[in-house]
Amino acid sequence: MLARVTAEPPDTRFVVAPDGAHIAFQTIGAGERDVVLVTDWASSIDLMWEQPRIARFLSRLASIGRLILLDKRGNGASDGLSFGRGEFGGAIEQASDDLLVVLDAAECERADMVGSSFGGLPALLFAATHPERCDRLVLQDSCARFLCEGDYDGGLSEEALGAIVGAVGRLWGTGVTLSTHPELYGDAALRRWAGRYERLAIDRTLMLQAWQQMTEIDVRPVLPSIQASTLVIAHDQPSLVGRGAGGYLAERIPTAELVELDGVGDVFWADERVVEHIVRFLGGESDDAASEDRVLATIVFTDLVASTPKLAELGDRRWKELLDEHDARTERLVSRFRGRLVQRTGDGLLATFDGPARGVRCAQAICDEVGGLGVEVRSGVHVGEIELRGEHIGGIAVHLAARVMAEAEAGEVVVTRTVKDLTAGSGLAFEDRGLHELKGIPEPWQLLALAS
Repeated sequence: MLARVTAEPPDTRFVVAPDGAHIAFQTIGAGERDVVLVTDWASSIDLMWEQPRIARFLSRLASIGRLILLDKRGNGASDGLSFGRGEFGGAIEQASDDLLVVLDAAECERADMVGSSFGGLPALLFAATHPERCDRLVLQDSCARFLCEGDYDGGLSEEALGAIVGAVGRLWGTGVTLSTHPELYGDAALRRWAGRYERLAIDRTLMLQAWQQMTEIDVRPVLPSIQASTLVIAHDQPSLVGRGAGGYLAERIPTAELVELDGVGDVFWADERVVEHIVRFLGGESDDAASEDRVLATIVFTDLVASTPKLAELGDRRWKELLDEHDARTERLVSRFRGRLVQRTGDGLLATFDGPARGVRCAQAICDEVGGLGVEVRSGVHVGEIELRGEHIGGIAVHLAARVMAEAEAGEVVVTRTVKDLTAGSGLAFEDRGLHELKGIPEPWQLLALAS
């Protein structure tokens, strides 16, 4: 039976650590199981609840028991921590110690630990040093070490880490944490909120000092000591950790299992599949038991082709004007064909329709009309069952539609065989493109292009 979670954000409480520092934490939900979420290197538990997608992620975790959140030192409402030279490894140990303080304050004897990105490091250390307090461990897009060294090739190069530090330093407070997720970064309102979140989550100077000392983090020696059953979740296009980081953890932690997902995993709440894997591993009910609506829908993705060279040609100001006109025209077209604009995806959109023919015709209209602006559009269309989650949608059908779009050329609308079959008699004509292996999709799909 899922625990009912109040829609109201939880109260923020404080516990005083032995050295006098005040650590902010929250608890939400109820049940026999306690789940502790340790987020990445910049967090604010107060602001998280303002963003519906994060709130849904947290509430889903809280549906299996009691969720415990905390701001690490230097983050959000917790007291600060000075990262002097050579002290960053000590900060990981301090974060692990603070987890123990928070568990005691929450009267929690044992808990499941969920560590995301940087948060996986103190969660790992805690699980190794306090096995009597940790039941199960989940590591999401985390690592044992950030840089490659010797026989460890699961990390980043010094050049890659330097590029991250440089970009974050220049753009901190503008939503840069979403930049590796085009579908999130392209949402102007979400990007503005993320910028505010960054500014209030951690001081820029502290954040830069932390990143510049990433080379000192190395928890590889503790991995064989982990006794807790462990789930490692790793995306295949990480930006903040090395591509082999997840596999390395899973190979060296006893009883660990690895779940590999396609896409980018730098934002802990961005991929809805992640929380479902966590819930299943921790013993919660499957998503089918949750109160999610499932409907059949036509899913349309569009994307501007070769947008980077066009941006270089036009310049920032003219490019912004072009995107504004693109957004206005595509919104009108989606409305005209009785669709719903789900979200902007950087240089494109995701929309749903209750009729496949309308979805295909809208996709073609977008290609034609936006083409009049001097840019080219490609589109992918699929019909499948989707999950309605507030204003957003999820499910394998959405990922499939995105992969279909990736097979389209400039000016093309590419569809699945399902779309062709469901539009028989509509007057739409298609050209067979054969079977395609689509990344992350378990079996080949026959694709077709809308005939002009």
